[in-house]
Amino acid sequence: MRRAREGLSPSFLDMAMTVVCVLLAMMLISVFSEPKPAAGVLTPKAEFLIEMTWDDGSASDVDLYARGPDGKVVFFGSRKTEVMFLDNDNTGNGNGSVADRREVVTVRAVVPGNYSFNVHAYRLAGSVSVKLRVLKLNPYSVVSERAVTFDTQGQERTLAAMHVRADGSAEAYEAQTRMVGK
Repeated sequence: MRRAREGLSPSFLDMAMTVVCVLLAMMLISVFSEPKPAAGVLTPKAEFLIEMTWDDGSASDVDLYARGPDGKVVFFGSRKTEVMFLDNDNTGNGNGSVADRREVVTVRAVVPGNYSFNVHAYRLAGSVSVKLRVLKLNPYSVVSERAVTFDTQGQERTLAAMHVRADGSAEAYEAQTRMVGK
C-alpha cells in the first residue's frame, strides 16, 4: 500500500481531493435545496375550497359547476382550468359503496375577479338536500354557506358567488348565472 502512495504525485492527490469535495458539495446542495417553481407553473396549494355535499347514500347525481374570472367552467366534463380543479366528482350510487356524497373544486391561485358556483340536479332519485360551502384556506374563513333542496331533475341554481381581490381576500355576493346546457 505504501508503494502505491509513493507512486502518486502530491498534486494529483490534491486534485483528486478537490474533485471529491466539489462532488460532495454539489450532492449536499441538490439534496438540501428546495426547487423553485418555473415561471407560470402553479404549486399544488389551494387558496379556496368549494365543497358541495348532499344526502349520504342518495342515488341522486348532483353536479358542481364553477366559473372563474376567465369565463371558463370546471365540471365533470372539463375537470380543470389554469387555476381551478374538480378534485372529486361523485355520481351517486355509480361510485360503488361510498355513501358520502361530496364534490370538491379547489382554486389553487389568487386570481382576482368574480367566481360563481352552480349546482345542477343531473339525475334525481327523489328530492335531495344540497349544501355548498366556499372556504378561504389561507387564512381560513368561510366565504359563503348555503343549503337548498332540489326536487326536479335538471334544476340548476347558483348557490354561491364571490369576488376575489388581488390581496386574496374574498367577499360573497348574490348572483344567478346559467352554466348547464348553454
